Amino acid sequence: MTAATPAAADILVMRPVLKIAGGQIQLAWWDGRASERPIRSLAVSGDPDHDWPELFAETARVLASGGRRFILDLDRVPWMNSRGLGRLVALWKSIDEGGGRLVVVCSNERIRNILHISQLEEVLRPWTTMAEASLQFPMIPGDSH
Repeated sequence: MTAATPAAADILVMRPVLKIAGGQIQLAWWDGRASERPIRSLAVSGDPDHDWPELFAETARVLASGGRRFILDLDRVPWMNSRGLGRLVALWKSIDEGGGRLVVVCSNERIRNILHISQLEEVLRPWTTMAEASLQFPMIPGDSH
């Protein structure tokens, strides 16, 4: 496996670091076997309507090349508005329709409350740690985590 070719056992970690509606997203591969190991990253910043298409294109590329496991880490997101919630649902839907699975990490009470009020908590079922989130993926033959 090369860094440019995801395997089904790899997990794509997505970490927005600012507001999800107009923030920045960084994608990195994480193998989950030892410690977090970035294999590839993509930064997306700015307005979701104009700048997030690159994120969706990258997600589609990863799905097309066999990647199926995605973690969205919302811990660094201080706030999320309705546009951000819409983009979050669109991301979840595109991964689901592509045969993948999105698991959300969020220990930020403010964001968890927004997910609860919007009833997205029922769909996304956020976990509080990366370790908990990584355990939500089924074992794959040859996968040691």
